[in-house]
Amino acid sequence: MGENTSSNTEKRKSLVFRLVLFTGISIVFFNFLQIIITGEITKKSVLEDSANDYGVVVNAYSQVISEKIDAYYHAMNFYVNSDVAQDGSLAEMREWLVSHADHRIAEFDYIMLCGPDGIAYTDTGKRTDISDRPYFKAIMQDGKERFIDDPVVSRTTGQSVLHVTRAIVRNGKNIGLFAGVMQSKYIGEIISNIKVGNTGYPFVLADDGTVISHPNRDWINNRNFLTGYSKGHEDMGELAKRMVSRETGHAWIKGIYDDLEFITFMPVEGTSWSMAVSIQQKEIYSSITSIMGQMTWLSIISAILLVSISGFLVYRAIRPLNKLDYAITKIASGNADLTQRIEINSDNEIGFVVKGFNKFVGKLQEIISDVKNSKNELSSAGEVLEESTQNTSSAITQILANIDSVRNQIVSQSSSVEETAGAVNEIASNISSLERMIENQTAGVSQASAAVEQMIGNISSVNQSVDKMASSFSELQSDAQNGFSKQQVVNEQIEKIEKQSAMLQEANAAISSIASQTNLLAMNAAIEAAHAGEAGKGFSVVADEIRKLSETSTSQSKTIGDQLNNIRESIDEVVASSAESSSAFENVSKKIKDTDQLVVQIKSAMEEQTEGSKQINEALHSMNDSSSEVRNASSEMSAGNQAILEEVKRLQDATMVMKESMDEMAVGAKKINETYAALSEISSKVKGSISDIADQIDRFKV
Repeated sequence: MGENTSSNTEKRKSLVFRLVLFTGISIVFFNFLQIIITGEITKKSVLEDSANDYGVVVNAYSQVISEKIDAYYHAMNFYVNSDVAQDGSLAEMREWLVSHADHRIAEFDYIMLCGPDGIAYTDTGKRTDISDRPYFKAIMQDGKERFIDDPVVSRTTGQSVLHVTRAIVRNGKNIGLFAGVMQSKYIGEIISNIKVGNTGYPFVLADDGTVISHPNRDWINNRNFLTGYSKGHEDMGELAKRMVSRETGHAWIKGIYDDLEFITFMPVEGTSWSMAVSIQQKEIYSSITSIMGQMTWLSIISAILLVSISGFLVYRAIRPLNKLDYAITKIASGNADLTQRIEINSDNEIGFVVKGFNKFVGKLQEIISDVKNSKNELSSAGEVLEESTQNTSSAITQILANIDSVRNQIVSQSSSVEETAGAVNEIASNISSLERMIENQTAGVSQASAAVEQMIGNISSVNQSVDKMASSFSELQSDAQNGFSKQQVVNEQIEKIEKQSAMLQEANAAISSIASQTNLLAMNAAIEAAHAGEAGKGFSVVADEIRKLSETSTSQSKTIGDQLNNIRESIDEVVASSAESSSAFENVSKKIKDTDQLVVQIKSAMEEQTEGSKQINEALHSMNDSSSEVRNASSEMSAGNQAILEEVKRLQDATMVMKESMDEMAVGAKKINETYAALSEISSKVKGSISDIADQIDRFKV
């Protein structure tokens, strides 16, 4: 009992330790999570404030540079607003410039004057070519009125200088320029006086990325942040791109001391430069680091205090469980006194647990009391179970005998049903064969009937075609006869034309003879007129005309003769063709008569074929009707036989089911008989268990 108590105490201490440990870890975790979230939010806020603050700083110093450059521009007013600049020639302006050298401000090393040709003259008396300089192009080519260039090496002094340039304007046109040349160190001095925090510094870039001003003086005019950044500082190139694009903004870059730097930048008004202010990350976040350190210590201290307080409260809270442990131990050992109760006045969760335990023990007391009352009834039930088991055994033996008897009868009935089913199946097979034969015969008759009907239809179609042929041949023979008659008429007309053509040839021959005689007569008349001399001249003219008429008649007669010969040849050809046509018409007429006789013979033969086909068709229809009656009778026999088969099948199935059921009943009865011994043994064990339960229940005090 002492070991159990010690073990429970150790477990209880382990539970307290775990609760306190879990509480402490949770407090520390959530405190540190709160510190991290607070730090990130504060960083974001500080970064936004820094961007705004340093933006104001950059803007202020950018304005300082712009105002200083405006002052330099203003200093150039003395030159561009002078009378000689407004009215004088370039030579007069050179003389005036040299004579007023003492008027330039201290920051200017010298003043230059330049015309459109790019040749510049200084107030110190020197001459140089500046046509390739950016400030010359800005004034003379781009038309700007003022311009300040990036630092360059002076061709006059060899130092790094800036040119504060103003245009000489006449009638709205730039005719020249004045430029004040100053060393770039003056701009550097303006920026070097700027102080930004403890680690911050300003710098200025030209429009090509060249460093104009920087705390590292070796970089001034020697380092280009667009192209000359060091390895690992590529982000400086991206920053330089934004600055030379005249953007206003801020960015984080890896600084020259390998620490992150926050850069705020903006363009310098009135120039092509861009100014930036850089400050190290550790300075921006220094206040945040201090605050987070303080919050961390506060979190640790608060965690220690909360863990201590929670440990004390947990220890105080679980003390009432000791009484519960004592009561449970007493119930579990000794006389199992269920009348035990725990007195507690706590209203917290543990108090409710103890009250629940009291209710549980009270309920258990009621249950054990009921079980003790049921003990006697259970003993009586065990005795009744044993007696019932004996009776069940005798009943099972009788059931097994009856099952064997019924099973033998079912086996005999099953044999009879099998023989009946075999006979019925053989009848069904014969009916099926007969039905197939009838189906084949019916199909053959149907096909023959359809073929005969199709043949009758074809014969009828042929008869119609033969009738049409006979009618067509009659019309053809009539047309051929008419054609032959008309051809005879044409032949007669052609013979008449042939005779008339012969008469025309004879007439043409007579005309030709007359023309020849007339020509001869004309010749004789001409001879006689020649003999007559002057008296015969008139007659000579008449004789000449008659000769010409004779020649013309001869020529025409010859032409007519040629045409008549051609006409005669054509008439001969027509006569020959007409004869051939007459012969052809005669042959066609004879062939049509012969064909007509054949068509008449075919028509009579087809009429006889039609009568025979009709008789065959009637016989086939009669055979088809008989086959249909036989098929219907066969179908009825098949349906009846199918019904018999179905009934026999049902009988077989029922017999089989009964047989299987009896087998299952027999197996079940055997199993029941087999389980009787086990049941008897179980009954004995139940009786012994009831006795043991009674002994155990009697130990409880209720």
